[in-house]
Amino acid sequence: MTDQPTSPRAETVVPADYGAEAFVETLIANDVDFMFINSGTDIFPIQEALAKFETLGRAIPRAVLCPDEATAVAAAHGYFMVTRKPQVVLVHVDSGTMNMGGGLHNAQRGRAGMILCAGRAPMTFDGELEGTRNISIHWIQEQLDQASPMRGFTKWDYELRRIENIQHVMQRAFQIAASEPPGPVYLTLPREVLMESIESTRVLPVERHGPLSTPQADPDDLASAAEALAKAENPLIITGQSGRNPSSVAAMTRLAELTGARVASEANYVNFPTNHPLWANTGAAPYVPDADVILTVDSDVPYIPAHGKPNPNAMIINIDIDPVKPTIPLWVFPNDLLMHADSAKAVPALADAIDDLLTDADRARVEERIETIKQNRESQVKQADDLAKQHGTQSVITPQWLSYCLGQAIDEDTVVLDESVTNSGHIANYVPRSNPGTYYKSGGSSLGWALGGAIGARLAQPDKTVVATVGDGAFIYGCPTSSLWAADVHDAPFLTIVYNNQIHNAPKASLKGAYPDGYALRSGNLMGMELSPSVEFATLAESCRAYGEKVEDPVELPAALERALERVRNGQAAVLDVRIERP
Repeated sequence: MTDQPTSPRAETVVPADYGAEAFVETLIANDVDFMFINSGTDIFPIQEALAKFETLGRAIPRAVLCPDEATAVAAAHGYFMVTRKPQVVLVHVDSGTMNMGGGLHNAQRGRAGMILCAGRAPMTFDGELEGTRNISIHWIQEQLDQASPMRGFTKWDYELRRIENIQHVMQRAFQIAASEPPGPVYLTLPREVLMESIESTRVLPVERHGPLSTPQADPDDLASAAEALAKAENPLIITGQSGRNPSSVAAMTRLAELTGARVASEANYVNFPTNHPLWANTGAAPYVPDADVILTVDSDVPYIPAHGKPNPNAMIINIDIDPVKPTIPLWVFPNDLLMHADSAKAVPALADAIDDLLTDADRARVEERIETIKQNRESQVKQADDLAKQHGTQSVITPQWLSYCLGQAIDEDTVVLDESVTNSGHIANYVPRSNPGTYYKSGGSSLGWALGGAIGARLAQPDKTVVATVGDGAFIYGCPTSSLWAADVHDAPFLTIVYNNQIHNAPKASLKGAYPDGYALRSGNLMGMELSPSVEFATLAESCRAYGEKVEDPVELPAALERALERVRNGQAAVLDVRIERP
């Protein structure tokens, strides 16, 4: 029988038969909904514990089997972005750990809190303990330091050495993963510890081991920033990940409207409504040189110096939960005010301070500036729409027409996970997102995130329609058989739209920029970039019990989107292989 604590802040002692049960108890205590698992020969004690608890009527985390580790990490990433709750990923030993590689980079740069748990080769081999080595791979799977490749990408790593302190180890893992800026942690689990016999385990009060509280900006710095923005003639706001806090979207909108500042959003989240007149697209480059005051908020790369630098006389203000980027070795951007703060707290406070400073003359000047920007923006939108509609009459599908049709087909609550790479700008232009939590990017650069991420996003919001937009290269990187299988089995259907141009376009664009008249472009010999002839992605989808359709005619595209979306709404994953023009 469970010993009842004398207070909600006290430890609880619960019965347990072996170490893996103590591990699962910590997950239950931390309200873990799912475990994203890729099985091996070393984590079966945890699987046995889960089966036992479920048989006994205990509420347990749902095990989501992902046949590839990349799917598991991406799904955990997607779930975290929606819920902000650190997710648990369970893989096997050294090979399973290494197979998370690209997804781990995305989790680090996307600030995704997750507890990455891996088995390790048994520590004993002569029958000394339960769980000792009993098959040959247990020798070849042991590394000198299994965690070493992870240390550049994680906030913390540890090996579970004793069962007596598993509750402390696990709470430490959850606390670090959740604390801002959140990120992945790594924990190895020896089989002998998981299989060790015990009579009970302690469960810590989670409330007393939670993440740290986030800081507010220095009041004097906020006052200086408010004064500069209130008097600015050409202010610019650049934001990257502020939309991770949904409440910050309204605050950012108010700040922009008070100051008449354009807002360039890197769009890892909905940081600012993309249908707002002050939205300045995803890149700040056209506006940086002429701005007299620049406010950057939670931005890892506010601008690219090689493409244009701020005016030397411009005042540059930076608000960030991770202001000096210690994990980015070379990060040297000038700032006049560098504030360590939670933007969800600092941006509303900054808006209040500006509101108090503005005179009637200031407000009139701001309104005039907004009206000018609004007229320019309306003209840009009309030109873009006219161009897309013109493309709809052509013989080949363009990315502009595909993006326009997608924007017309989905509603404002549809969740879009974008990994279309060189076509992301078209999605930003033609698929407006104004509601917080309806647009996500990985935050990293390793392709293959969106398919697994869509699984996590759908599991987190089962009542929402989820759409993943990917290039053909990103679709292949996304382990589509693993991802579509998992979407089917775990009831997490989503629509994948493949912008299939049959080439790795990002490398081609880089080559073109460096060697515009070079041999590769003149000869058409794009070695290592061609993806032609394309995989028949629709057929692949059907083999995974998803709906698949290939679209080549611009006229047929709107109806094809409706068919695919209807399949998803009826519970079936769908893939539209849209053959677009080659760049």
